[in-house]
Amino acid sequence: MIKKYIKTTPIGAIRVTPDNQDELRAFAYPQEITSGNEFVNHSLNTLEGKMYFSDGDYLIKNQTGECYVCDKDIFEQTYKEVK
Repeated sequence: MIKKYIKTTPIGAIRVTPDNQDELRAFAYPQEITSGNEFVNHSLNTLEGKMYFSDGDYLIKNQTGECYVCDKDIFEQTYKEVK
């Protein structure tokens, strides 16, 4: 029988709010973030293409330094804070 397990990998994460756009840009650097407005979502350029996100979502930075977007509900179900 083969048993499988999920490897855990530490990540960095920041929650998107209307007030932390400068902090988001610093977190995602050198990837480019385009800020939206009340009608258009924000976007993040990734190796796979442009990802769209909204206030309340999370930006995650993996061990290689690449950022990607995670929906708030999925993030809160999948990750827990390491202290």
